[in-house]
Amino acid sequence: MIRIAVCDDEKEVREYLTRSIRDILAAEDLDGSVDAFSDGAPLAEAYAQGKKDYDLLFLDITMKQVDGMTAAKRIRACDPDVMIVFVTASAEYVFSGYEVRAFRYILKPELVNGFAGVFRECLRELTKADEAHYSFQTGNQTVSLPVKDILYFESDRRKILVRLVSGKDYSFYEKLDAVEEALRKQDFVRCHQSFLINAKKITGLKPGEVELAGGVTLPVSKHRYKETNEAFLWAMR
Repeated sequence: MIRIAVCDDEKEVREYLTRSIRDILAAEDLDGSVDAFSDGAPLAEAYAQGKKDYDLLFLDITMKQVDGMTAAKRIRACDPDVMIVFVTASAEYVFSGYEVRAFRYILKPELVNGFAGVFRECLRELTKADEAHYSFQTGNQTVSLPVKDILYFESDRRKILVRLVSGKDYSFYEKLDAVEEALRKQDFVRCHQSFLINAKKITGLKPGEVELAGGVTLPVSKHRYKETNEAFLWAMR
């Protein structure tokens, strides 16, 4: 089930997006739901109260009460993973989207011709993220974890601790080099000799320290800072 929200104060745009999303989901044979909001305030408040959890948001940037950028910042504080696409009448706000790791933007004058392509790109990214897993053996049990749920790996000699976003962790025997190689095509970066982190979970970075979702802080080696910063910027794309 792909959970989607559309937030736009223009009724015609809101209805067009909702209708188009449902048509494309049906054409792709995907199970999904669409909720519509006319302002960013109730959407951001629903997140703050833990009542909503979406996979994808289409946000109008300019709305009367709480605009899309403000709503996105509030939502990001609650959910570092939700995919955000800005819908805007003007390109002047586009670069501000990097502050909240917007996935894409689409101009309202290009909606009719451009929306389907942007939405299908979102779907490919979402389904790809859902499919990626990392598997390992711990004791007599084989564990397979969705990559999107992993926060970081920590190495202690030959033992690896894997910490999930939920706070749960597992341990298994492996070299961190091998884990890094297995996740080479995913958004993971070696920020320190002992830590391999999910770059998509980075919420802040400064010399010597990286902050991950949930307020977790880990060390960043001096010679790995540039690589970590590049991975962070790439994951924000």
